[in-house]
Amino acid sequence: MAKVEIPIAAGFYEDSSKPIAAQECINWIPVVPQTNALSIAQLKGTPGLTSFATNGTKNNRGAHVMDSVAFFVNGNNLYRVNADGTSDDLGVISGSGRVSMADNGTQLCIVVPGVTGYIFTQSPDTLTAITDANYFSLGPSNQVAYKDGYFIHISKDKFFISNLNNGLVYGALDFGTAEVDPDDNTAIHVNRNILYIGGNETIEPFQNVGGADFPFLRIPGGVVQKGVKAKFSVVDFDNSFVFLGGGTNEQPAIWRFTGSSAVKISTEAIDNVISGETDQQLEDAYATVHAKDGGFFVCFHFSGTAFTYDAVATARLGKPVWHERQSRNVSGSPTSWRVASLVQAYGKILVGDTLGPTIGELCSSTRTEYGGIIDRNVSSGPIQNQGLNFFISQLEITTESGVGNTVDPGQNPLITMSMSTDGGYTFGNELTRELGKIGNYEQRQIWRRLGRVARFAMFRFSVSAEVTPVIIKLEADITSGVQ
Repeated sequence: MAKVEIPIAAGFYEDSSKPIAAQECINWIPVVPQTNALSIAQLKGTPGLTSFATNGTKNNRGAHVMDSVAFFVNGNNLYRVNADGTSDDLGVISGSGRVSMADNGTQLCIVVPGVTGYIFTQSPDTLTAITDANYFSLGPSNQVAYKDGYFIHISKDKFFISNLNNGLVYGALDFGTAEVDPDDNTAIHVNRNILYIGGNETIEPFQNVGGADFPFLRIPGGVVQKGVKAKFSVVDFDNSFVFLGGGTNEQPAIWRFTGSSAVKISTEAIDNVISGETDQQLEDAYATVHAKDGGFFVCFHFSGTAFTYDAVATARLGKPVWHERQSRNVSGSPTSWRVASLVQAYGKILVGDTLGPTIGELCSSTRTEYGGIIDRNVSSGPIQNQGLNFFISQLEITTESGVGNTVDPGQNPLITMSMSTDGGYTFGNELTRELGKIGNYEQRQIWRRLGRVARFAMFRFSVSAEVTPVIIKLEADITSGVQ
């Protein structure tokens, strides 16, 4: 008999050929400790969401922090969310889709892509629609950024700027173009004080040279041969920026800018999922960034799920580490993680909601999403016996037992296991084991006499309980079968 450790904390990797890899990792974060531990990597449950404020009656469209104060657009209104959880209705924002936001320290610019724009100022609170005719003749704007005193906007074929320190006024000749490649403008971003204009197939950098006619000039030799497919996917991350896009005749992927070019950080498994999205779904994708519990995460939100990349775990393991985040929708079915936007304010991580008007807080000590259960699923890598059939006499998953349910201390949460012997295409009956009531730290999760395996086996584990889950190790006792 041999004891075999089975990979369980490698993150998401579901290949198009399931026998190669069928590892799901939903609402579990792979963690690589900086000390000796029972295994190289473990899994911890993703943080929960708790209510911080409620704004209006409709879902979130965007968020921004100006002068340490959080602002959210929910439905057709702009709200200031205060440190005590109260909110102020600041006025009407038209439209229904995501908005783009930027500030110059005193003015907050809110752009409804392709429609209109607004400027909000405080003391006194004033929300003013941009009415300058040049704003509409040059645009209207599809996205806004800020640099060196200017609000910078993009339209399909140009980028244009406001007057210095005034987002309500625009000059008819204050525009530039990205001309290295005749692709349409798709995104604008400022990183390390350089302006980047993203197109379908390229990204061009510009710098403020203080020209008398127009201050922004292209940086020679700085063109990136990758385009941006989703304007809201471009975010600062890990001392650079990341985006969803690709080059000429390339399928979309997720890239990280290196300073002179872009490197792909998405895996083939994630690329396969992205390739199944429609053009509109790709355009609607967006990214959020946060640091929590020692991890540094960028999350790309798609139509049915959200793929999350951890720069810390990636650096420690030496390969890309991703996991999925999902929520339950109003009918209880799985849907993409319900975070519409994410900002840091008042020492908290505040989030807008895709499913309603709640402003939430991302909280490690919260075990639910606004009181609803978080479904956590993970499947292992394959176990095999050098091509020979074998018997599994015992399977044990080591967890942090005895953490129970703090809301109902008498409750004994469960973990469910099912096994696949056909390469991950189907999984058998679900068998449950107790995680242990609060204080029962010696509770073990063992499954015995799992039978004969012809080639290889994989295991899926699920937890749907109000519990702080941790998976430390997965091991099996196997013996060779009859050849």
